[in-house]
Amino acid sequence: MATSSIDTKAQRIRSIFSLLFLAGVIGIAGISVFYRTPVDANLGSAGDILSRTDELWVLFAASLVFFMQAGFLCYEVGLARPAHTTAVAIKNLVDWGVSTVGFVTIGFAVMFGASGNGLFGQEFFLLEGLFATNVTVSGPTFFLFQLAFAGTAITLVSGSLVERTSLLAYSIIAVALATVIYPLYGHWVWGNLLVEDNSPWLASLGFHDFAGGTVIHLLGATVALVGIIMIGPRIGRFGPDGTPKEMQPSSIGLSMLGVIILWFGWWGFNGGSFLEFNRDAITAIILTNLAAVSGLIGAGAFAAFFQNRYMTTMKLVGGAVTGLVAITPGADVVTPIGAVALGLIGGIVFSWGNDFMLKHKVDDALGVIPAHGGGAIVGTLGLAFFAEEGTFADGMVNQFLVQLAGVVVCILWAGGASYPVYWFIKKRVGLRVSPVEEMAGISLDNPDWPYQEDVEEDEDDKLDWSSAAELLGANNEAD
Repeated sequence: MATSSIDTKAQRIRSIFSLLFLAGVIGIAGISVFYRTPVDANLGSAGDILSRTDELWVLFAASLVFFMQAGFLCYEVGLARPAHTTAVAIKNLVDWGVSTVGFVTIGFAVMFGASGNGLFGQEFFLLEGLFATNVTVSGPTFFLFQLAFAGTAITLVSGSLVERTSLLAYSIIAVALATVIYPLYGHWVWGNLLVEDNSPWLASLGFHDFAGGTVIHLLGATVALVGIIMIGPRIGRFGPDGTPKEMQPSSIGLSMLGVIILWFGWWGFNGGSFLEFNRDAITAIILTNLAAVSGLIGAGAFAAFFQNRYMTTMKLVGGAVTGLVAITPGADVVTPIGAVALGLIGGIVFSWGNDFMLKHKVDDALGVIPAHGGGAIVGTLGLAFFAEEGTFADGMVNQFLVQLAGVVVCILWAGGASYPVYWFIKKRVGLRVSPVEEMAGISLDNPDWPYQEDVEEDEDDKLDWSSAAELLGANNEAD
């Protein structure tokens, strides 16, 4: 597709969006004038100290998960090429804004509203009725925690497609994720967390995903993989013979700082998912740490012993992230030695998966697919074997089959739902930026002043630069 054609289509889309934006602002303002019902959140019994402790703990956990956005930003900016760091940072900021708007208006309702059919929720649109609900914590606190989760799922796609997509194209993907793709699968697994009468169909089968191994990480990785395949590798990533070429990162140190922030945020990710402050939450944090360390060791050792130390630094970093992902589905049921086993296996899967993708010319800029996709599969299937004895009444094999079904459904749904979105963007907007932008760095700014008037210059107003230079020289000699 020619660059001019992409620009024309993008301009047409922007014109439509500009009208929708103005209409939306006017509509929200109008509704706000006539709808001013006081908000009174149900925080439980005023004297219930345990309830207040749970509330504070989940709010703190939500803050930790939100802080992971800073970790993703550092991680992605550090591994991106220097020319693209600004655009990568902006996309991380924008995906949080998009996820917030989409999740508030539609996504949260679809994911956690009363359904009756186990397929999708039908209340809490624009958070209507949320403030009067509560579980172990109040409805607003539960919402904030889940909003932070939604932001995590969406930002995974941003990392995998760096240096190749425009902000407009990525924003459309993020909207689809926040409003439909993520909430629908989330309802099938977690639809009864807020409305206990719901019977989400995957959860009813016995599928277990405690903190989002499939709901967040596998789903995000699958959407990212579809995009990577459709958009193709970065220019210069592979040589004529298919050999992968190193892309100079802007700062390995910054990316490692990002991993440390993610590691810290994951304590809230898994520990906060109990929605209570109890001994189980502390145990989950310990298991999370064990799995991350094991993932780092597994990935590094596999790269050293079996892969000729190829990309060992990145694999150490990615292995730690994979270990964190692998413990996420079963942080409430896995034994300590099971957490170590999941981390080691996850680290090996990351190192092997990273090279496997490069061999097949799949350019995953940040290793999202082997880390989040591979780690999620390892953790979701592995919990059937590494959970505490007696956790699953039907036994390991039956539970494994249920877990496998949940994994397959996630991949089919996320891949099948995201493909039409990418196809629409490719045909109507342009999925990939121009080669010039890709090589020089994507810029979000237009340097042209938008209010410039076409005014003819008066001959008397024109500056004679030669006379000005002579005058300046004369003044300097006089001084």
